[in-house]
Amino acid sequence: MNIAQSVIVITAAGSPMGKAISLHFASLGAKLALVDVEADRLQQTQQACLAAGGNSHPFLLECQDEVSISNLIDRVHHRFGTIDVLINYWFGSDLPTLFSPSSVDQFCRSMSEGATPFFIFGKQAANYMRVHHCEGVIVNLAANLINTHQPINNGSKAMISGLTQSWAKELAEFNIRVGGVVPLSFAHEDDHPPLGNLLSQPLQYEIVRSAEYIVANDYFNGRMIEAEVG
Repeated sequence: MNIAQSVIVITAAGSPMGKAISLHFASLGAKLALVDVEADRLQQTQQACLAAGGNSHPFLLECQDEVSISNLIDRVHHRFGTIDVLINYWFGSDLPTLFSPSSVDQFCRSMSEGATPFFIFGKQAANYMRVHHCEGVIVNLAANLINTHQPINNGSKAMISGLTQSWAKELAEFNIRVGGVVPLSFAHEDDHPPLGNLLSQPLQYEIVRSAEYIVANDYFNGRMIEAEVG
């Protein structure tokens, strides 16, 4: 896919990783629909993209239910035209062990807060691409919220990989590709590097370039990239 002038929806665009991805794809000439649930962080990414000369627009998502996300996809279409790519961000919160206290409640909360919006975005973007006959791309991206020395939770990694493979098989007949990027480790989301140094962190750079590779490579489908440094 030619990234220049393509329309890319980026979820969690206000997070440090989302900001880095947004700035990178803006530099490649893409039109960006920046999505987040936090208005202040979303506006910071929007201002950064505009300062870099990017073509972007912020979309605040106040509710992450299916109707709201479906309406957001329609708003993006009316703003930019045909949507080509979804960068779908899964916050890799830890999944509980079987015998940990309140393990069922923790699991349900993790699914509700992380997995459900992630799944809805995948479903709505895929349905949009199918209806509009787009040869689109969905990039599933996971990031750990712990610290830079810990690998991403194995449960989250397995879920991302499984969904990526199953979606790719289901969507192949519609010429919609699906790929995934999982970091072997990741800095805490509360770490806010200076704006100009968002890609100075080697792991962030590897994740961003991996996402670019999946979008640009028409033969990449149903597979994962494990981003690492060294």
